[in-house]
Amino acid sequence: MILPEDCGKNIYQLSPQLAFEAFEDGGLVLKLEQRSLTELNPTASSVLLLTDGSRSLAQVADELAAQYDISQDEARQDVSELYQQLLEQKILEPVSSPQEKDGLGMTEMTVTQYICNPDVVLREEDEDGGLLFNPDTNQVKVVNTTGLYIWQKFARACSAQEVVAGLQQEFEDVPADEVAADVQTFLDDMLQTGFIGVLESE
Repeated sequence: MILPEDCGKNIYQLSPQLAFEAFEDGGLVLKLEQRSLTELNPTASSVLLLTDGSRSLAQVADELAAQYDISQDEARQDVSELYQQLLEQKILEPVSSPQEKDGLGMTEMTVTQYICNPDVVLREEDEDGGLLFNPDTNQVKVVNTTGLYIWQKFARACSAQEVVAGLQQEFEDVPADEVAADVQTFLDDMLQTGFIGVLESE
């Protein structure tokens, strides 16, 4: 059971070997080993999008409260109950406590990885970027050259941090925090619309 006093320190992530896609009316979790699908309602889907292995239960609940205009206490109760269900279904697992590496102040923990929806079709438009078409939702997205670079990076499973590092090498004059914000904005949109899914790796 998740106790109220643990809300601020409990951090969760998708279990390994799961893929998650969000849609406007909910989401789907694919258990790769069992080849089974679990359907999620819009609220549960929103919670999973916020559950990135770095936000605590309390932080997820606070963002949910703002998103749905409900009280923080109500949001924390809802998220706590949902997390309990997802833990029992082995969709979520707690993130291990970070451990110091070699005294360098670096932490070692499971990193969230993302991958392009394999059904999405890309058409590159010379140097102007490209068009992405998602046949699952009949949605088309226009991406600029930066968006195209990010998309191509996620053609194989990788973390947001890896993409940020790659962009910083490509565009050295752009501030690191600006690059990270751009990648996160792109990622949030692509996750919400099902163009990109979430994987977990140890």
